[in-house]
Parts: sequence; structure tokens; C-alpha cells
Amino acid sequence: MANHPISIESAGGEYMESVLVVAWAAKPGETVKAGQLLVTVETAKAATEVEADRDGWLAEIHFREGQEAPVGAVLGTISDVEPQLAASAQAPTPTPQPAAPNLEPAAAIARETAAGRQPGARVVASPLARRLARQAGIDLADLEGSGPNGRIKQRDVQKALDGRAARPPTEAVAAPLLSPQPAPKSSSVPIILLHGFGADRSAWRQVLPLLGKDVDTIALDLPRHGANASVAADGVDHLAYWVSDQFEAMGIEEAHVVGHSLGGATALALTSIGRVAVRSLTLLAPGGLGPEINGGFIAGLTRSTTAAALERWLHVMLGDPSSLPQGYAQAVLRQMEKIGNRASLEMLASRLFSGDTQLFDTLSALGRIAVPTRIVWGRSDRVIPATHAQRAPDFVAVHLLSGVGHVPQMEAPALTARLIMETVRSAA
Repeated sequence: MANHPISIESAGGEYMESVLVVAWAAKPGETVKAGQLLVTVETAKAATEVEADRDGWLAEIHFREGQEAPVGAVLGTISDVEPQLAASAQAPTPTPQPAAPNLEPAAAIARETAAGRQPGARVVASPLARRLARQAGIDLADLEGSGPNGRIKQRDVQKALDGRAARPPTEAVAAPLLSPQPAPKSSSVPIILLHGFGADRSAWRQVLPLLGKDVDTIALDLPRHGANASVAADGVDHLAYWVSDQFEAMGIEEAHVVGHSLGGATALALTSIGRVAVRSLTLLAPGGLGPEINGGFIAGLTRSTTAAALERWLHVMLGDPSSLPQGYAQAVLRQMEKIGNRASLEMLASRLFSGDTQLFDTLSALGRIAVPTRIVWGRSDRVIPATHAQRAPDFVAVHLLSGVGHVPQMEAPALTARLIMETVRSAA
């Protein structure tokens, strides 16, 4: 039996030292065909799809979703021989990754010369560090890298953010503080994240690393989505009962719940069931606070059959359409084709929406909440109007983000993570 490596050496000639694993399109033990999408990775500039170079079986996964992998590293392996049933029933243990570094308070940010770089030299940084720095308005040339050969890592960007927070008020910079404080280690109440319509748990991949290494987080795939595409659900209440069942199966009796769009509506419905103690709620552009919705977007999301068509509709959900990563639409389309949930999503959409109208109402549930609750909405949202936030009761903290559309977790992940953690801490 021979195992053949799955790796990536470059992406369209782009210079890079590492990639971020976004999503695996197959599970260990599943058959794969030559040319089939295996895994999507992200570089500093684009999403890149890695395809199988031969027929066989996916034998191992060495880097999980959300982990960085050095360029040239073996992401997984394809076997020529079908794995034994006992082996295929249990996913292999991923290659151990270095523990996340402690985020120590920073002093002043070093300049290029202090970092040992020649002025104007190319800054070497990981894709994740580049993205976080760009979102926080930090110039990578001002940072001193702690990685090999001065490579800038996520921890270096975090260190700069912590340094910004430590400055006296007279030295405060104009940009807002984006660094979330981790929950206390003694906290055993997990944060549950629920994605929006047509997405899956990978929607939170940019936020999760920013919530702190001591925070227990669980991102679920809702019924008719992602790994649970075959699970039927015909409305917000069905989704909420399913989530409640998952909590019970995992032994979760209380949780901080974060929900985006349809996930936000599901979170609100969950509070009415009463089987799980919801300690706090963070709602990103939640559904059900008003009747209006962009029905064209929903239809375009479920019916687009080409990457070019889907990309047009994905642009609608962003405040800045140019921020959509290259290849993102193709990756979404391939994933939808892989799991085969297009018809299932259309069925769910027919139960949730009628044209430009939402058929469910979560406003009354929001009014009954007695725990810390926060709503985060992009002022430029073209899917659900941000004006729906005005209907929230006075006890709800409302944040309207300038230049952000329907997906704050993608467009402003650092600020979104900070607001999530502020909500969690307020419930302590």
C-alpha cells in the first residue's frame, strides 16, 4: 500500500511561506477521483483549491481547518488501497501543532531598522498575520517578526494590538482597539457559533483565532448546511430544536451563543425553548427583526451554477465587494456541488422567505431576553436592512459598523471578536 502526499508548492506564482487551511472537501476514508477538489487553502492574496492528482482514498489529514501549514508540507495523503473498516471509522490524529504562544503585553512597536530589516525590503509574514494587520490598520513594516528569519506571525500582530491598548490616553491612536481579551481560564461555559443561510461553520474561521486560546468554542453546521446537509429542517424553530438537541448530546447545559443572520434568528428561538441556559447573546445582522430581506440575493445564492454568477451575488453581501478573496466563489460552488445541498437549501429558503419577505419573527423573543445581548450590524448591509436594529429593546447594545455589509465576521473579524468577548465578559 502506497500513500501519496497532498501538498501545495505555490499559488499562481505568488510568493508565500505558508497557507491557511480553510476547508477539507473529503473525510478520511472517503474515495477520491483525480481532479476532485480535496482542500481549499488561503494565501495572503487568494483562496486556492488543491485537487487530487490520482484516484484512491483520502487516508490522512495532517493539518486541520483553521491551521497554518508551511508551503510544501504534506497536508494529507491519498492511499492506493481502501483503508480497513476499523481504521476508516476513526479519523487519524492530526500532526501535533505548536501550542499557541502567550500574548504578552507589548512595549513600543519597533521600526524596520530596529527589526533588522533594510528600509524598503520585502516584509515576510504569514497570510493570517497579513490579513489581521490589514484589518487592524497596522503597517507590517513597523513590526518585529518572532518567526524564523524575522517572519511576522499572528502573535506579532496581536502583540502590536496589545501595545496599542497599553498606551496612555494621550498616546492613543485614532484606530479603535480591536484586540479582544480572553475569557478567564476558570470559565467553563463554551461559546457556540451559528452561521447564516447558505454558509457553514467555516464562516467563523477568521474570528475563532481572535477569541483567545483559553476560550472553549464550538462552531456548528446547521441542518441542510455543511456536514449536516442531509439533516432536514423546515424553519427557524426546527433549527433551534436541532441545536438544542446537539447541546444535550454534548452535555452542554449553558452557553454563550453567537449567531449570524439565520444563525442569529436560530439563537433567539433557542432562548424560547428553555432546555439550555443561554448566558449571553451576540447577534450579527440577525434575521427576523423585520420583514424585509433581499430575496434576489437568496435566490442567487442557491441557484447560481457558475462561479462568475455566484461571485456577483457574493459581492452583494459585502460593504466593499473588492474584499472578496480571489477564488472564493469557485470554492463555495465546488463545496455546494460536493455535498449536494442546492435543492435542500432552496427548500429551506421557500419555508423561510417569500420574495423579499422574511416569514419568521424573532422580535418578541428578543424582548423576553434577560441576559447580556449585543447586536452587530454593518451599515452597508444590502441583504437585511441595518435599520432593523432600531427595533431592538433599549437593554440591547447595538453597534453599527461603517463600511461593513452583511458579514461582520468576514469584513471586520477583529472588531467582531472583541465585541463577542465583551458580551461574554459582561455575563460573568
